[in-house]
Amino acid sequence: MSKVRIQHTRALGYCRKGVKKFFERHNIDWDTFIKEGVPEEALLNTNDALAIKVVENKKKMDGD
Repeated sequence: MSKVRIQHTRALGYCRKGVKKFFERHNIDWDTFIKEGVPEEALLNTNDALAIKVVENKKKMDGD
């Protein structure tokens, strides 16, 4: 399973504070994200345009 990590959000210029608030709002575990990343599906299931952009960016960065 492919995971999204903090570097995928940073590459888009998303600030840590804003990403953390997003995770809290969508009940996605922040500590897990920082330590090991979260599955792409966790972000895609939010149906949020910016989260989808992160997943797309992750695929470009990682060559998925």
